[in-house]
Amino acid sequence: MNDVADLRMLIGLAHRQARTILAVALPIFLLSVAVLFCVTPRYTAQSLVLVDTSSKNLLDPNTAATSGLTDNSRVEGEVRIVRSDAVLLDVIRDGNLLSDPEFTSNGFMEPLLAVVGLERTASSGDKAIGAVLDSFRYAVRVRREGLTYLITVGVTSKDAEKAARLANLVTAVYIKKQVEAKVANTVSAGKILEHQVTAARDVLAQNERNLDLFVTSHGNLQAAGSLQQLRLADAQFGETASDARGPNYGRGVSSEILTQYYALQQSAQVARAQYQNLLARLQDFEAQASLQIADSRIVSAALAPIEPSYPRKGLVLAVMAILALGLGIGGALLREFFIGGFTSEDQVSAVLNIPLASVTPDQAGSEVEKPHGRGLSDTIISAPLSLFSESLRRIRVSLDQTLLRNAGLLEPETETGVVVMVASALSGEGRSTLATSLARTYALAGKRTLLVDCDLRKPSIHRHVDREPTSAFVNLLRGEADPGLANMVVTDHATNLSVILGARPAEFPTDELLMGPRVRKLLERARQHFDYIVIDTPPVEAAVDALYLARLSDAVLFVVQWATTPQKAARKAVTALRGHTRDAAPIIAVLNRQDQRRWFAVGGQYVLASA
Repeated sequence: MNDVADLRMLIGLAHRQARTILAVALPIFLLSVAVLFCVTPRYTAQSLVLVDTSSKNLLDPNTAATSGLTDNSRVEGEVRIVRSDAVLLDVIRDGNLLSDPEFTSNGFMEPLLAVVGLERTASSGDKAIGAVLDSFRYAVRVRREGLTYLITVGVTSKDAEKAARLANLVTAVYIKKQVEAKVANTVSAGKILEHQVTAARDVLAQNERNLDLFVTSHGNLQAAGSLQQLRLADAQFGETASDARGPNYGRGVSSEILTQYYALQQSAQVARAQYQNLLARLQDFEAQASLQIADSRIVSAALAPIEPSYPRKGLVLAVMAILALGLGIGGALLREFFIGGFTSEDQVSAVLNIPLASVTPDQAGSEVEKPHGRGLSDTIISAPLSLFSESLRRIRVSLDQTLLRNAGLLEPETETGVVVMVASALSGEGRSTLATSLARTYALAGKRTLLVDCDLRKPSIHRHVDREPTSAFVNLLRGEADPGLANMVVTDHATNLSVILGARPAEFPTDELLMGPRVRKLLERARQHFDYIVIDTPPVEAAVDALYLARLSDAVLFVVQWATTPQKAARKAVTALRGHTRDAAPIIAVLNRQDQRRWFAVGGQYVLASA
């Protein structure tokens, strides 16, 4: 049941604030549509690159491919390389983007400068390159496709063909730089090997010289065999000299000399082996430098897109429609509960948390337009079947039922009258007119009714009953002798309504008059002679007089002007009245001056036809 009630409340709120929702949402949506169709469309072209993390050596095809836990890091690193400034700067130069207006112009500043008649100063040198780089970096999007080895390279541009050309250029420059980096690494390694080969050659030459000097310095080695024979022993390292030269070789040479000779011979052999190994590796690197291939390859080249990637009109319109509707609902809630006036019965009850007795229609004319200052309050007499008169009778019925239900004040055995206070938050809301009209309905119904004008700051009841104001009531409140209730009461000739008129005291605070015991005693006496005592009070926001009178009243009729009374002021006034009324005294709202042409069309036709 609560869910159904909440749904009905939301539907009612949307119905009441339909104009507010439309007034907020429609301009926002139309503005977004206008902006959307004024925005220059942009196209995004994408190329697909595969990163091969295995090692490649064309000189040794049997080399096993290597992959492992570092593959993910390798692919992520390649993504960063594609987006690096080095790659993008080469694309800018190769694509001649320094003279492209799309990347050299400032899309926000130039139109503003054009409006004020100024021109943007052209940048030059590194500053111009940096500006184009920032703009182009914003147009390039590089991402890895999940956990695969695929990288998508996208470029966004106003021209579809240009977007495809630049996307392919980015991938081409990236692969070119990848090959150049591998060649550079190979060349760098070759240069290092060149130094090592030179050093090894020097070591080999030195060892050869040491061996020759040793042989030359020992004549017995020369006598034992020629230098060529010794070199032959060097070539046959691992065999003894006698095995290599015959049984007579080395005869007459001591073992120590032979040991030193073979040591020098071994050093020369090791130096020769190292030199040959480094020389072979150097030749291998020189061959690799001319045979390097990229680790990445283009799987799919970028093609010119057919549909623009930005803006996506359907998606943008849907999002803006939802956003505009949300802002419209927010504006409706703000107006419903905080800012705007009251425009429906449910709204009054929901915001003020008090029952609503009736809604009175707006009538042509004002309270003092007719002769002798008599206005809308005469409608209850001149047009008893009008919408206004019927709404007053509805207020009377609602008030009587509430009093009977809450306090039993209208039981037959009740001998005292009922005090009904008519209040409002602000002035000019029709409070005095309703107080006079309500009192007249009771009088015309045969009830003994007294109307008291307690708005001493701005009394107006005398204009509604066409009588001259008197100061008897004010004098009584100021402490003068009590002239008696009969001497203060005047009669409304149209309805036989008893009225106590008020008069504005000269430079005297009115709250001091109404907070004393004389008002209480006057109302206690009036309860003995009248069935209903209707009190007209000053606005709650303007004076505290109504708060003192609320303590003496059996019910409070709170008047709210349709679409005019601020909700904050109304809530504040009701809260103040609730804090000063009796425990059982109800506060009942009346929505006054509603536009009957839009809100009471059906009921108005029925009542007017009956009239």
